[in-house]
Amino acid sequence: MTTTRRQFIGQSIGLGAILAGLPALSSCGGTSGAKQAKRAIADGLPPEKGPLRIVNYADYVSADVVADFEKEFGVKVEIATIDTDAEMIQKLASGAIKTDVVHSMASSSIDRLIAGGLIQPLNKSYLPNEKNVVASLQDPWYDKGAVHSAPYTYFGTGIGYRADRVDPAQIEKWGWDTLWSAEKFKGQCSILDDDREAFTMAMLRKGVIDINTTDPKVIAQALADVTELIKLVNIKINITGYTDIPTGVTTIAQTWSADLVTGALGYLPEGTGPEVLGFWHPPAGAYAVTNDSMGVKADAANPVLAHKYINYLLDNDVAEKNFSSIGYLPALTKLDADYVVAQGHVPENLRSCVPTPDEIAKGLQFRPLGTKAKLYEDAWSKLRAGA
Repeated sequence: MTTTRRQFIGQSIGLGAILAGLPALSSCGGTSGAKQAKRAIADGLPPEKGPLRIVNYADYVSADVVADFEKEFGVKVEIATIDTDAEMIQKLASGAIKTDVVHSMASSSIDRLIAGGLIQPLNKSYLPNEKNVVASLQDPWYDKGAVHSAPYTYFGTGIGYRADRVDPAQIEKWGWDTLWSAEKFKGQCSILDDDREAFTMAMLRKGVIDINTTDPKVIAQALADVTELIKLVNIKINITGYTDIPTGVTTIAQTWSADLVTGALGYLPEGTGPEVLGFWHPPAGAYAVTNDSMGVKADAANPVLAHKYINYLLDNDVAEKNFSSIGYLPALTKLDADYVVAQGHVPENLRSCVPTPDEIAKGLQFRPLGTKAKLYEDAWSKLRAGA
């Protein structure tokens, strides 16, 4: 069974063993001393005849958009699906997957893909639609100058809830205290099945803004705070808020904005309107916002066509069509909250699910922790053992 991007995001995995053979990088995406992929392709080359090969998660690009690309460029597209980020990196490094486009690269692993020489620098002359990308992601922390990557989708982490059961004003007042204040909804609450996400919520609740801390005392306190939720609300640990909130199984859940934008809307029972859904997140500067990106494999057989494909996905109209199918927002300036609400893609009451340019620019980012990630993994194991 293939895994959708929504499912993968909630799978807490360690990439240390997978990436052990790739050169280490600085935490800011630098490439000093790292193995480098070949230089960007030359300007003005004609696109190859294909087939264009892509590696991606299942259902993470619209089949109609792919078909449109095939028709416009007169080529076939072949998509190899993977179940985890670790699997993708391992197969790219070993050569088990031959691809032109690396369709979904997590921001926390792009530096290793660059260091390992697995993706090539982009030739921006083939990407005129890059101008459509939100400003802050044209020079992202994980790939300064966006030399090797182009952003695909983005989303933030907050609290999803049933607005017909709990007053939105109360959620706004509680903020990150919400789950610790929800004893009335015992058995109807959940946190994300992800060690970094769940412990970050506890840290932010206590005013810890450094979500990449490896201070054992801070992590231990986060574990103690999240463990409290077992007794307080019989907390569930899952990534199914996008189905559980609309169907009423869950009243309050730590969840991703994308799961409320489109995912939950599709699971509302017949006769139930979107007004029963709500989403809260903290202000800019204290809001975790992350994104996935696209790149071109270092040894791509069809590098020009790969650039054309990435540029196609950065077209405003194409991106809007893709968004309406997959439910994850494209990182393009035009498709802001005002636009997607006006077009009916997102109901007004879920406007907060669309991060603003300021929230993206100031967004807290989950950065690679290397071997220190084990501190979170060990704490998570203790939580799961007691849940």
